[in-house]
Amino acid sequence: MLKLMRPFIYFIFALFIFSSCTTPRSVLNSGKVVPKNTVRGGINYTFNVATSPISKSATAIYNFADNYSNQDTIYFDQSVEDVNAALLAYCLDPITFTNEYYLRFGLGHRMDMGYRNSGDAHGVDVMYQFLGGTGTFKDSEYNGMYGSVGLQYAHQNFKFMNNRVFNKFERMFGISMRRDDITIPLIFSKSCGPEERTGCLSFGLTYTHSFIRYKIKPKAIYYLNENDVSVPPQLLEPLDAKMDYSSYGTFINFKVGRRYVFFNLSLSFYYQNFGKYPLLGGKTTSLEGFSIVPSYGVQFNIPTKKKKKEIKE
Repeated sequence: MLKLMRPFIYFIFALFIFSSCTTPRSVLNSGKVVPKNTVRGGINYTFNVATSPISKSATAIYNFADNYSNQDTIYFDQSVEDVNAALLAYCLDPITFTNEYYLRFGLGHRMDMGYRNSGDAHGVDVMYQFLGGTGTFKDSEYNGMYGSVGLQYAHQNFKFMNNRVFNKFERMFGISMRRDDITIPLIFSKSCGPEERTGCLSFGLTYTHSFIRYKIKPKAIYYLNENDVSVPPQLLEPLDAKMDYSSYGTFINFKVGRRYVFFNLSLSFYYQNFGKYPLLGGKTTSLEGFSIVPSYGVQFNIPTKKKKKEIKE
C-alpha cells in the first residue's frame, strides 16, 4: 500500500516546494475603467491549478527521486523522458501560488492603463470602456451595466525556486524558457451602488495567444548505445525551439467595499492546447488541459486632487 502511495506523496511534496511565477491571468478589472485623474492599486493572491502538469508529474517525480537523486551522470531512458515532459508542462502552466501587485491610472474619458507584477512576470495593458457611465460616485447616480475591452502584453522568464530537488532538475537539463502573451479581455459588470460605490459583479471572456521559446542544454545526461557497447556514451544534443498556442477563458469576479477600499474575489477558467513539443532524444510530447485560477485581494482607489482654476482679476 505504501509503495502505491509513494508517487502521490512525491507529487504532493513537489506542490509545496515548487514555486514559480506565471503571467497575470486573474481578471481583476470591472467593465468600468478607472475614472480620469484617479489611481487604483492593490495586492492580489493568485493560485494557478493546471491539469497538464498534474497528469505528467507523479510518475516523473517518483522515478527521479528513486533513481537519480544520488547520481551525477545519467543515461537517457524512459524515466528521463518523463521528467523532461513534466518540466516542460510545469514551465508552460505551473501549479503555483503567487503574490501580485498592480497599479492603474485613468487616462481619459473612457480609457485607462495599468501595470501588473507577479514575481518575475510583468504585464501592461489598456482598457477602453464602450458601455455605461464614466463618472464617479461623487458626481453621478448611474447604477447600471458597464462594458469594456482591453489589450494586455505580458512577459516572463521562467525560473525554479532555490530548492535542492529542483536545482538538480535544472543542472541536469539546463532548461530555460521565455514566454510572451497577448491577451484580449471582454468584461461586463453590474454596479452595486452608484458608479460602483459599494462594489460590482463582473464576468466575461478572454483570449490569449502565447509565444514560447525554450532551450534545453543537457549537462549530465548521456545517450548509451545498448546495441553497441563499444560506442562511448554521448551527451544528448541540446534543444532550441519556438512554439505558440492559444488559450480561451471565462471568469467571474466580485468586488465589495465602500468608496476607496474594496475586497476582490475572482475565479477564472482556461482551456489551452499547447501543441506538440520536441523532447530530448528526438521524442515529442503533446500537452493540453484546463487551468483554474482563483484569486483574492484588496484594492484601493486613490483620487487625485483637481487643480483649482486661477481667478483672473
